[in-house]
Amino acid sequence: MRAVEIPNLSNRDDAAAIIRELFAWVESFAVESINWYSREKVSKARWSRFLRLSAVLSFALGTVTPVVAVGMGWSKEAIWGYGLIGMGACCVAVDKVCGFSSSWMRYVSTAISLNRQLVMFQASWPRSEAKISREPNAENFSQAVQDLVNFVDGFSLAMETETLAWVSEFQNHILQLESGSIPALPTQSQR
Repeated sequence: MRAVEIPNLSNRDDAAAIIRELFAWVESFAVESINWYSREKVSKARWSRFLRLSAVLSFALGTVTPVVAVGMGWSKEAIWGYGLIGMGACCVAVDKVCGFSSSWMRYVSTAISLNRQLVMFQASWPRSEAKISREPNAENFSQAVQDLVNFVDGFSLAMETETLAWVSEFQNHILQLESGSIPALPTQSQR
């Protein structure tokens, strides 16, 4: 994300033109933000899928390896199953610590929420613009500006909520790493 400067409107005399330019500025900010989430989710999705698929394959091979090894008379090679299961656990741990899957889900849900907010705002905006075009008075201008402010506030709140969820998750992972309490795989008695 980056800071966005408000357009210079000092050279405008027409209230309707000012409101149209402010709307374009707000809409541009919203579209850029949604596009950012949509772009960022791609790499998170790739890593998440790769790590989760690797974990599933490692667990499956780790489970089958001892059975096949013993069945083929290669009892000494049965131990490789533990290594494969360990690799699967490492893949899950890397995904959890780096937050690929959770970030992917947060980005998708935030992009969907932001897009819904933008579409609803775009659909309702012509009413505000028409009102100020018909009656360009201070009250209608003030109401149109307030509509823009309300949209930006709700939109920014959704992005802030996603960011705070990321911060909380990140801090929790750091605490787990520092305390050495990263959740382990269940023991045999817990299965």
